[in-house]
Amino acid sequence: MNLRLQGKAILITGASRGIGCAIAEEFAQEGAQVAICARGADDLQATAKALSSMGAEVVSVQADVTRLTQVERVVHDTMTSFGQIDVLVNNAGDGSFPRSFDTSDEQWQYSYEVNLLSAVRFARLVVPHMIDDRGRWRPHHKHLSVSGHTMGPKFVDYQTIKAALIGFSKSMSFDLAPHNILVNCVCPGPVRTPLWDRLADSLIGRYGDTREEVYTNFAAQVSPLKRHGHLSEIAGVVAFLASERASFITGSAYDVDGGMTKSTF
Repeated sequence: MNLRLQGKAILITGASRGIGCAIAEEFAQEGAQVAICARGADDLQATAKALSSMGAEVVSVQADVTRLTQVERVVHDTMTSFGQIDVLVNNAGDGSFPRSFDTSDEQWQYSYEVNLLSAVRFARLVVPHMIDDRGRWRPHHKHLSVSGHTMGPKFVDYQTIKAALIGFSKSMSFDLAPHNILVNCVCPGPVRTPLWDRLADSLIGRYGDTREEVYTNFAAQVSPLKRHGHLSEIAGVVAFLASERASFITGSAYDVDGGMTKSTF
């Protein structure tokens, strides 16, 4: 599908692997310019090379999004190379299992820094560039997990902070609407990523004896579709929301989770 994203400048955090990498590839296939950042140098370099081979103009910046100075460097390098940022995808995140009432201050603080404050900082730095370039339509994205409104045991810090990120996104959708900047959430369910592989390993013995059994049995219990998601299924929704076809959508949270989240409204 041609979403008319050719030449748009997209900044994606946590984009060297998993969902972030898939989102970057989706935008590259649409002809967009893509800026990516992540902590791991080797994975970041490999992703940048793959995107370049698809014909995309790529900027890659090794950065820890929990560090303000490194967030500033990502935005600076993107603006220096592209001269604009049309779409921000706050994809960086991390979580550990099990976590409960005994989660330490240090663990809470790390989860807060990587899952929420990184998005706040990127928004604070990127939005002024979007506002200054008047007359251009700019979608501004949040990306997060279905855990923000589907709660379960032993995941207390991650789920609490993801809920806060949904609240931040909805609040910002009001503040930025006068500037024609859209803010939406994409909330994936279980998807095969390095993060979910690690979580699946921690559930061995509870949902199965191997990682594959955990994936299969967990999906059978929580998803009406009885399977985990595919990276392309998440990336496609993100690309759609970044396009002008979604120009009347803001302040929304989209569950891409195989029916894991149940609601009557």
